[in-house]
Amino acid sequence: MKPTTKLTVASAIVALMGTTAYAEDFNWRQFEGTEITWAYDIHPYADAVVAYLDEFEELTGIKVNAELYPDDTYWGKLNIQLSTGSPDWDVVGTGIQPAWDVTPAGQLAGLRGLIEDPHMTSPSYDYEDFFPALRAAWTWDVAEEKIISNPDGEIWGIPHAFENMQLMYRTDILERLGVEPPSTLPELTVACEQIRAADPNMTPMAVRGVRFWSSIHTAPISIAQSYGVRDFVGSGEDMDTALDSAESIRFHKDYVAMIQTCAPDSWANDNWYQVVDGLSTGTTAMAVDANMFGFWNNIEGASDASGKIAFAPPLTAPDNDEFASNIWIWSLAINGASEKKGAAWYFMQWATSKEMNVRGATDGKLVNPPRSSAWQAQEWIEYANQPEFNNFYDTFNTVQEKTSLLFTPRYGFGTAMNAWAVAMQEMVGGADVEESLSNLAKEIRDEL
Repeated sequence: MKPTTKLTVASAIVALMGTTAYAEDFNWRQFEGTEITWAYDIHPYADAVVAYLDEFEELTGIKVNAELYPDDTYWGKLNIQLSTGSPDWDVVGTGIQPAWDVTPAGQLAGLRGLIEDPHMTSPSYDYEDFFPALRAAWTWDVAEEKIISNPDGEIWGIPHAFENMQLMYRTDILERLGVEPPSTLPELTVACEQIRAADPNMTPMAVRGVRFWSSIHTAPISIAQSYGVRDFVGSGEDMDTALDSAESIRFHKDYVAMIQTCAPDSWANDNWYQVVDGLSTGTTAMAVDANMFGFWNNIEGASDASGKIAFAPPLTAPDNDEFASNIWIWSLAINGASEKKGAAWYFMQWATSKEMNVRGATDGKLVNPPRSSAWQAQEWIEYANQPEFNNFYDTFNTVQEKTSLLFTPRYGFGTAMNAWAVAMQEMVGGADVEESLSNLAKEIRDEL
């Protein structure tokens, strides 16, 4: 296996370990001499940890080999590692939705026993400090290839950083063109028409469109909630998809019209890379996606967009001002086949500690930090409220109150949501909305 980036950390630089919360009555050297592998996306979230890996080794005596890959490559390799039972990767980066498909087969290790063991978890760790919505999202039981909701169930991953979905817009472009930020989905379509009329060279809206569930989990699922759309209703043997409901038909007609009016011709091939590129270069006026993309591009000197991206809640239905925002939680988990689970857990609890949370956030990398204490830390408050970040901090707090995991937990998530993404492309391409949703629902029911 040859990763795009492989970092073997063997240096010993003592910094903050002798005088901070790490210097406590806890045996950080229990797995001294162990070598583990941590795999992750090439991502600022990974950078936030890589920068301090030498300090982890000095604290614990555990050597960490970090294997970092481009997004598409990483997910393919992760699937192979877990499905084949390979022990090569000990700690992996993942999200809740993919985890639904692998935990029934034991491909991730349960963490509750480790978290609750005082010999394995530092007394300063404070698992309850993570936002309640994030903890709840990572807690469930499994039985016979089914995900069983249980607030006291197994814990499968630890939040590393997370995204909530927001409308982001270039203030300089909208002001120049005399366009107001929209608040409803039909208003967004009208705003796009105004932008195209005022500047034919400007792409009004960047949004993901690839035939993969990741294009559903940003704008569509967030906005659809305001229309009353649910992916599934019922539970157990009575579970059924609701994607062919009247509410879903209404939403999709509005959403398809928006994409046809607002998105670039490349929409069907666009992933988050293109969304970020459009905002940062100013070729795109608006986007609905993960809020930290706007934050990173607002960092002074990061791009030409610095200080020019503002934030607003996701769009709503025209007759409902209650917005909803889906959540994506980049998390750390232990490979079920790992032979070094103890050392892996030591790395995870260090990487997701209160200290590393604030540190990564104020380095401009770990945004949004998943611990509530980070949002009360003066260092982060002062950093996130700098003028170049515009209304990032206040909008986060407003949106986070209505942020949750909007998908129904179930085994087979990827298959159903990939089918939804394919149907979305077909509808944008001109297929009848009602017929397409009927076919989509039949496909999902056959899979159920």
